[in-house]
Amino acid sequence: MNTEGYTLREVDARLGRPKGSAFRAFKRRRGALRENVDFILLPAHTARAEIERLRAAGRIYRSSINVVVLTESGFERVRAELERD
Repeated sequence: MNTEGYTLREVDARLGRPKGSAFRAFKRRRGALRENVDFILLPAHTARAEIERLRAAGRIYRSSINVVVLTESGFERVRAELERD
């Protein structure tokens, strides 16, 4: 599974935002984002191994269950939403 891109933890860190900021912005923009175009969803029940690799690499929060990886276009949309805050 492709996990190139930005996890929500990486977005928080890259933009200097508190934990959960990217998640909340993603949720607000969710209706305008397209799965497999703007983001990839890694559900815990089907992507456990990949999620554990991301956790071991420090790319996701310890408490993450289902993981979102933003593509470049998704990152730009979430970044724009965060800048509106």
